[in-house]
Amino acid sequence: MKKALIAFVSVILMTAPAWAQLSQKYASWPDGPAGFLLTQQERAAYKAINTDAAAQSFIDLFWAKRDPDLNTRVNEFQVAFDARVAAADRMFGEGETRGALTDRGKTLVLLGQPVQQGEERLEDFLVSLYGRRRQDSHFQAQSLHSTEAQTTMFGISFDRQKGKADVWLYPSSQIPASVGVPERLQSVMFAFFDDNGEGHFKLQRSIRDAKWAVAALEAMPAKDLLHPEMTELPTYPLLPGTVAATAAQLTWLSTEPAPWPAGSMAEVSQGVSTESILPAWIAVVLPGSAPTADLMVGRLMKPDGTVVGTFQRPVTGLAVKQGHLYELSMPVPAGASKLQLALAAQGAPIAVRGLDIDLESVAPGATYITPLAAGAEVLDLSAYDAGDPFVYGGHHLVARPEGNYTSDETINYFCLVIRPAGGGDQPTADVSARLYVGNSPVSPKRPPREVKLSSVSPNVFMMGSGLPLSFLTMPGHFTLKVTVADPTSGVSRTTDLPIVISEKGQ
Repeated sequence: MKKALIAFVSVILMTAPAWAQLSQKYASWPDGPAGFLLTQQERAAYKAINTDAAAQSFIDLFWAKRDPDLNTRVNEFQVAFDARVAAADRMFGEGETRGALTDRGKTLVLLGQPVQQGEERLEDFLVSLYGRRRQDSHFQAQSLHSTEAQTTMFGISFDRQKGKADVWLYPSSQIPASVGVPERLQSVMFAFFDDNGEGHFKLQRSIRDAKWAVAALEAMPAKDLLHPEMTELPTYPLLPGTVAATAAQLTWLSTEPAPWPAGSMAEVSQGVSTESILPAWIAVVLPGSAPTADLMVGRLMKPDGTVVGTFQRPVTGLAVKQGHLYELSMPVPAGASKLQLALAAQGAPIAVRGLDIDLESVAPGATYITPLAAGAEVLDLSAYDAGDPFVYGGHHLVARPEGNYTSDETINYFCLVIRPAGGGDQPTADVSARLYVGNSPVSPKRPPREVKLSSVSPNVFMMGSGLPLSFLTMPGHFTLKVTVADPTSGVSRTTDLPIVISEKGQ
């Protein structure tokens, strides 16, 4: 008996699936929303993996195969996918089932927002789908199986008072061509039925034209697989459109003492390219007495010193009040990192600086307010690209990192608000500002004022304001504490803006 038991256990162990050896995080990965994207071949390959390291390598390659732009470190497909998962979790949870794993959640995750959506009584939907005449005859044939509350129509049993249909329409052009949607259909319908009004909506697979919806979901994994032959992760340039710095250029970053012309300034801020892509914005101002730079060289490192990448790029300084401005928008992972930056002229470094970067992590779909950036000089733009560094709508802020102003200037400050929770096309923010010397306020506390936000790009809005400094008649060090709050969600951001007043004209 003992030998038989040992043999039985051995068989069980030998036939156990390979994923059973993975940690729970990786063993359950195919059962999450990402599993909707797995092709049959990928699913089979993942089942054969038996180490966490191999599973992570598979997942990294899995996302890279779906990246629409392999020249950037940001995987735009994965960013959009994560945002849709977060939205599905918020909107479609059913009991203990997370929203992204429901039928409606899966459809949103794979196809995005429908062009049209609406709920109606289930009985009304069936009548409109099949027609009143057919409904009458069918209902009479089914009458013996009906009760006052429960009925059966066209093979579907439901509560006549509580049954609901949630109907989504997608343009046929959005459905993978492999599905073969007939030309007579301008759109494909996804009908989700809650038979008894309990909040559990199921995709219908047997009603008229439902086969196109089912086929569309089945076709999406192949459609989204853009690089099926990829076997290794791509090597990304640190910045799009640049090449790596040379060994000689990298020596500039270690020059001792590091050149840094008197009056030079540098600032790092949290930037926004789209509602889901949040790069670091870097601004460097060199005084007019310094040579005009023609090349920028950089090296990005993790906190442990590991080099993420390097770059070199030609630059042209923008003439501003305090000299020449050089700016950079850099995709950087959330968390801490360090950027070593050099500006050079005619093959020699003229300014070298190490900049600490610490970007915040923003949950997909959440309301977010960037830290405020401030300066005295604002350049009005007739044309601009959303995501340009320190550009807030049609206003280009020349950052004043160290906060040096004169009393005849105005401190202008801006921030971006992502996905404000209320207000539709014209959301607002509550803004308050108070001036301090050290920890002591020198201006009265006033209630926040309502400020209308201006649209920059889809789901991204800007707030800008200013404070003339003419009332500060004596030199000194001040802090302007500015709070911007989203009135609906309660999300707020307080930024301490330094103001160092020198003698007028200095």
